[in-house]
Amino acid sequence: MFRNKPYLRLATEILAVILANGVYAAATALFVVPNGLITCGTAGIAIFVNKVSGFPIAVFTNIFYAVMFVIGFLLLGRKFAVTTVFSSISYPLFYTILEPHLLKVQLTDNLMLSTVYAGLLIGLSVGIVLRCGASTGGTDIPPLIANKYFHVPLSLGIWVFDVTVLILQAFFSEKEEILYGLLLVLIYTVLIDKVLLIGRQKMQVTIVTNKPNELTEAIFSELARGVTLLHGKTGYLERECELVMTVVSPRQLYRVQQLIREIDPAAFTIVHSVADVRGNGFTTTTEDPPRPNRDANPAPENAGDPQIGTENKEN
Repeated sequence: MFRNKPYLRLATEILAVILANGVYAAATALFVVPNGLITCGTAGIAIFVNKVSGFPIAVFTNIFYAVMFVIGFLLLGRKFAVTTVFSSISYPLFYTILEPHLLKVQLTDNLMLSTVYAGLLIGLSVGIVLRCGASTGGTDIPPLIANKYFHVPLSLGIWVFDVTVLILQAFFSEKEEILYGLLLVLIYTVLIDKVLLIGRQKMQVTIVTNKPNELTEAIFSELARGVTLLHGKTGYLERECELVMTVVSPRQLYRVQQLIREIDPAAFTIVHSVADVRGNGFTTTTEDPPRPNRDANPAPENAGDPQIGTENKEN
């Protein structure tokens, strides 16, 4: 939708980052602060430094944010810097506006409920911010750098940093507070991972069939999805067989299964859930070359087909 409109895409992402920080601020004012839940991230580090050295929390927080922002700008790029500026401004602004009103509400004084709902809302908001290529600032930036350069999963990087902060605070907190803090971190890191995968999950369907051409044509015409043809051999009878492999959205899976039942009810089908797919038709769009006319100029059985993909043929 926004592939050819980068400015519209950037504006949409900035709006999403601002709204997500509003949710983050609301979660903090409704569940974290009223119930005294342990905070992670920059605030947690600032508290630890203050306990150890007496260094002012506000001064340390501002210095840490500034240093992390410069590092992020140098290593993650200009778009990161733009969206993170909006994120860094919107969170304290939302919190300042919402705090006087939401602190009076106090939906619950149950620590378990507060931990669960704070984790869900924080995970949702941080996941949206990270999905837009931004950061809430501070300790989100090292995991983003580790993800970009070393392919460390974002949720894992955030979890490691936050658990480290919790361990530092263990010297100055009650044991039960630490346990609730660990549960909070676990909930929101799992949800961050889920949010980052929303809309990217696909289904890989591999079909062992005696009618590969008919299935290929049906998938082209009905679903407008690409297909890869593979040549294989059964293990028990050692018979030659054809495999049709395609990647579709979860919504299209039922239609693929219908086509298989209609064309080759005896086909053997394997379905895999795929976390992410990159390439033409999914993350990029290029004009497909014209398909060869098989009737006018029949190609040998093992010839490659640019529309179908790479055919692995064994001699």
